[in-house]
Amino acid sequence: MARKNNDTLPFDTMRLEGALFVPDLLDKIARGEHLRQQAPDYQVPKGIKLHDEYGRAFQIALAQWKTFAPTLSRQDVDAATATLNFMRELLRDALGYGHLHDTGKIAIAGRLYPLSLMACGRVPVVIVPHNLALDDPDPRFAVEGAGSRKKSGFQLAQEFLNASQDCVWAVVSNGRQLRLLRDAATLTRPSYLEFDLETILSDARYPDFAALWRLLHQSRAGRTGSHGTECPWEEWREEGKIKGTRVREGLRHGVTQALLTLGQGFLSHPANDHLRVALHEGSLTSDALFQELLRLVYRFLFLFTLEERDLLHPSDDTPQVQAARSVYAEGYSLRRLTYRALSRPDSERHDDLWLGQRIVLRALQTGEPRLALPALGGLFAPGQCPTLDDCSVTNRAFLTALRHLRWAQADSALAMVDYGNMGPEELGSVYESLLELTPSVDLAARAFGFVGLTEEGSTSGHARKTTGSYYTPDSLVQELIKSALDPVIEARLTARPDNPTEALLAISVIDPACGSGHFLLAAARRLAERLAQLRAVDGAARPEDYRHALREVIGHSIYGVDKNPMALELARTALWLEGYEPGRPLSFLDHHLLCGDALLGLTDLGQLAKGIPDAAFKPLSGDDKAACKALTLANKAGAKLLVKKQAGVQDLFTIREGDNLLSRLCALEVMPDATPEEVMAKEEAYGVLLREEKENRLTRAADLFTGAFLIPKDSEARVPTTAELTTVLFGGAGTPSHADTLAASGIACATARVLHWPLAFPQVFAKGGFDCVLANPPWERIKL
Repeated sequence: MARKNNDTLPFDTMRLEGALFVPDLLDKIARGEHLRQQAPDYQVPKGIKLHDEYGRAFQIALAQWKTFAPTLSRQDVDAATATLNFMRELLRDALGYGHLHDTGKIAIAGRLYPLSLMACGRVPVVIVPHNLALDDPDPRFAVEGAGSRKKSGFQLAQEFLNASQDCVWAVVSNGRQLRLLRDAATLTRPSYLEFDLETILSDARYPDFAALWRLLHQSRAGRTGSHGTECPWEEWREEGKIKGTRVREGLRHGVTQALLTLGQGFLSHPANDHLRVALHEGSLTSDALFQELLRLVYRFLFLFTLEERDLLHPSDDTPQVQAARSVYAEGYSLRRLTYRALSRPDSERHDDLWLGQRIVLRALQTGEPRLALPALGGLFAPGQCPTLDDCSVTNRAFLTALRHLRWAQADSALAMVDYGNMGPEELGSVYESLLELTPSVDLAARAFGFVGLTEEGSTSGHARKTTGSYYTPDSLVQELIKSALDPVIEARLTARPDNPTEALLAISVIDPACGSGHFLLAAARRLAERLAQLRAVDGAARPEDYRHALREVIGHSIYGVDKNPMALELARTALWLEGYEPGRPLSFLDHHLLCGDALLGLTDLGQLAKGIPDAAFKPLSGDDKAACKALTLANKAGAKLLVKKQAGVQDLFTIREGDNLLSRLCALEVMPDATPEEVMAKEEAYGVLLREEKENRLTRAADLFTGAFLIPKDSEARVPTTAELTTVLFGGAGTPSHADTLAASGIACATARVLHWPLAFPQVFAKGGFDCVLANPPWERIKL
């Protein structure tokens, strides 16, 4: 039976997993409508038509299958031998791989890889017995020297490609399915093109076989003796990357247009008087409305991705669950609206589609068995879009927004966005566009827009420059992971051979300017890959093992900081997507992703010991020089008092075991989050901790220290000196204006988004700081 495939692929016997090829391009190639698909390109002799050649190959393959198929149910025939013989003949006689030879075990860096065949001198072939799936572990595929006793045929091929300098592409088959794969940076997200050989040949599907032939013929592997990247497969992949870049540009524009459409749609709908009243009275600001619109769009991106990856519903195959999944697919899924969104009929003035979507969004808060929907919380929690969740919008506005999110303009044509394989590149492009947007609301006209885009203004197009936010290509990300994180992983595993999994989960990784989370995602994948392999039985990790490991790594080891709250929203969504595990709610990540300026704040509480530096009171533009001079004199007097007060006091500026902030945050780290109720309890505990932390002695002292630099100096300003700092640290009556000074410092630090590292992450700094800092060059000052 044919497997479920991507909506954009032409045949149900094709399956594309990961970002190996772009679906639209693959569609053209499968139909023979792309470049380099003429008879000479496939090495067809003169006088022979191309369709005659793959028609001939089809007849050969059918005859070979007729011989092989009876062995599938026979117990007296060795499955491995039968499959090897069938695939050798199929590759040689039907697909043109004349240069096939047995390899035995190939040695690379002290490890032995038991491959089956080598094609063209550089395309390894792994043949799996027909009674095993390509992802089933078996001892015959174990890599000697790798410390495991089992691997799947697919894992063997992937790990060989990743280790080899010469081989880039490989083929894996069990006679029933045939996969093409490529060297990949990570094992957590498998990437391959698969054909359902059994369905194609047993049902004699000629068009499907023709597509397989066009895509996998020996000529597509390049000339014998050339490098693995010198072949049509690589050219198609590179062309797809270029096309993918254009699609991302279209998606960037599409997200902006979707936000405009939804904003305008909600503001203008006659049933949304409460929304307009809230904006008029100021209980809802235009920025708060924008934040809700962003989260709504993120919800759509999230659902598109889970639907296409077939991960939204539980894998339960009971009739009740299957029936509920059918109800969801036919009446509530976003996928069903993919093509309807392309039309713009005037009849779409009703709001039944949005009402149906509200049912889905609310069901994802607590779960809905009738739709087989799990309780996710997180992005779908009630507090994420409290206003819009109760608003209405017309079908036309809703469908228009979906069209902008689902279809991207590329090369003067619409291309369906491949959310099933969406990675941080797409999210990064979305982040870049969002930085340029400043919302504008005209209640009189019931209009929503963006300054500089839909009206005159000066902010559009400059946000990336003023915030220092730039998208980092994946190739550079991988290089930083290799240089910054890989050595830490190896050192920890070497130091803790007794408990390597605990050693991995104890690693703390920080990106001090995380943006949309590109570096964090790469670090999480690298850690999860090792964790899944260590935990899996005999080292044979399955896709679900990687997903579980990703969720755990993201919850334990990944930390991020960014001064832009929109960046953190996007990073959180990206991590939720990457670490999504079917059947479990979205993790609580607020204590690991903090909004703050990584360059502004204390990195060592020991800085408080010397008091506020006199340099804080050096006159700057706009400061009152007389006030600065008076503050400097007062500060010197306070410094002498501070020295006397701390004499004989030990560990005053150290967060120690037993401290309330540290102990409560460590307790929060180990709280379970396997159910929505547990996640909510964790969120509530963190909220209490944050409220109490504002009254923390060290927090107030750190704010006073930094506030002295930030507050403008004039005769009326409440500028702190070391005298106030001493009072906070050791107690005392203080001056009459003491409370005002504390308040001014707190406001100044909050406005500037000051981040005091030891207080923001005491659970990490209590053990010496972060193990890995994803910055170039590394920030040694926060890697204590």
